Amino acid sequence: MEYEPKYTVVLRGQEFLLTKSQIDFDSPNYFSTCFLGDFREAETRRLELSRNPDLFRLIVEYLCGYEILPLNEKSLPPFMSLETGIQNLRADALFYQLDGLVNVCDRFVKPRENIESLRRSFMILGYSASSTYILDETAPKGISVDNIKWLEPQKDSWITVVKKETIDEMGALQSPRSFNDFQGLRIVSAMEEFTKKALGNYHKHGWKLKGWRMEVVLQGTRPKSTEILIVLEDVRTRSK
Repeated sequence: MEYEPKYTVVLRGQEFLLTKSQIDFDSPNYFSTCFLGDFREAETRRLELSRNPDLFRLIVEYLCGYEILPLNEKSLPPFMSLETGIQNLRADALFYQLDGLVNVCDRFVKPRENIESLRRSFMILGYSASSTYILDETAPKGISVDNIKWLEPQKDSWITVVKKETIDEMGALQSPRSFNDFQGLRIVSAMEEFTKKALGNYHKHGWKLKGWRMEVVLQGTRPKSTEILIVLEDVRTRSK
């Protein structure tokens, strides 16, 4: 049998041997760069790191071509849950530049994330204001706080509850986080008060202001009204 070079990886004092075929399995990667490139490790064939040795045992199996997912509790340290284990394994896969293993981990991580995402609810509050001066180029950040204060959304507003995919299709919203200076915070405060007029104490019921969108509606070439959409996120579903 033809001799195959071997390389030593030391993790927190524990030694592991990798063959060249293992290094080539999901390359280019961290090991191929160190051992097969122009680095000192190419001469010493020895690499010392502080990564987790228990997780590396799984990676060694992966580099042999074995299926290592789904994980089981026996393959992980006692202090590491299955959920944390898959996340940490993915973190190591990123560190070692093992793109194939990252993709494998994603197949087991993302389904749960997608389920949680689909559970998230959003409330849309809509209102048509007769005023066309809410969006004012002469006002700070183009929004007139004084004109927002006069609105009475409790009379003619409408609401609906949707899921995340609907929000994604709506496109970009103006986010409260983008209005973080003095004038911006006044606008956020005005939008919060506008929302409270229509919905009451929405914070108490588990909703959070996510953002808004406003646009002027034309009748012919003349401004007719201002359409306002407020989006709130159900923070109760995020904490489950």
